[in-house]
Amino acid sequence: MSIAKEIKIGVLATTALVVLFVGFYFLKGAAVFSNERDYYCYFKDVDGLQNSAPVQVRGLNVGRVSRTQLIDNKGVLVRISISKSVEIPRGTIAELASDLLGPKIIKLELGPGPELMGKGDTLASHNEAGVIDKVSDQLTPRLAELKETISEFNRALAGVNSIVGEENQKALSAAIASIKTTADNLATLSSSLSKESGEIGDVIHNAKSITGNLSKNNDTITHILANASNITRQLSNAPIQKTMADLQKTIGELHGVMDKINNNQGSLGMLINNKDVYNNLNSSLHSLNGLMEDIKAHPSHYINVTVFGSGSKK
Repeated sequence: MSIAKEIKIGVLATTALVVLFVGFYFLKGAAVFSNERDYYCYFKDVDGLQNSAPVQVRGLNVGRVSRTQLIDNKGVLVRISISKSVEIPRGTIAELASDLLGPKIIKLELGPGPELMGKGDTLASHNEAGVIDKVSDQLTPRLAELKETISEFNRALAGVNSIVGEENQKALSAAIASIKTTADNLATLSSSLSKESGEIGDVIHNAKSITGNLSKNNDTITHILANASNITRQLSNAPIQKTMADLQKTIGELHGVMDKINNNQGSLGMLINNKDVYNNLNSSLHSLNGLMEDIKAHPSHYINVTVFGSGSKK
């Protein structure tokens, strides 16, 4: 039974639409056929949180941010998709934090339970305070106290202006101006630290990561140092001086042998340096070679072979 051309075109078009639909939502960060549960949380300011940002529990990625939506009266609604294999107990808090490399992530502080959060429930949330933000929060009250102290000091100076002379008034005015300048500089520094808290926090996180890696590889580093110590101890205990002395003695003896050879002492020295000995030896070898060739050519001249039974009988 043949399939009509219209049916084939319809099936092909339907398949193309399904693939386009799945691909579109996949590129948007939505999980079409995933094994995940969705939860919600609200933040006053997400500070650049992106879709598909990781969701972590104790440093382990367990999900992702699947959607962010601005809600006028509540702030920003964030939907997070968590793997169904991860159980989220009641009392879990979603914390907006910075990753080591800078991007914002969601950290989950698991609650005490024992009941579990249901799919679609809303988690409590808060923003993680950076190190610089904490310093700035502590520094701001101190600046306020300093300004109040300066105000009290100004009021005290106003009471003694009638007592001190003109020169003292000028000196005190200069001191007050210097203190005000210092306070303004501290305020500017506090503002700069607040603006740069993200970058400095990233640097601190990177330093923590490096320290953690060194701590994890502590056994390997200790093993390397122990091997280096063993090698150094073996070199220290090796009889290097005796070996060098034996080597120098051997070199000296070799020099003596070479001197004897160069001075025609011994058979080897005479053979190398005496031309007559070499010529006599060469002549003897040449004569021996001629004798061997003559023996090969006329063996009967040198060897008398008697065959038993070949003589006359008596």
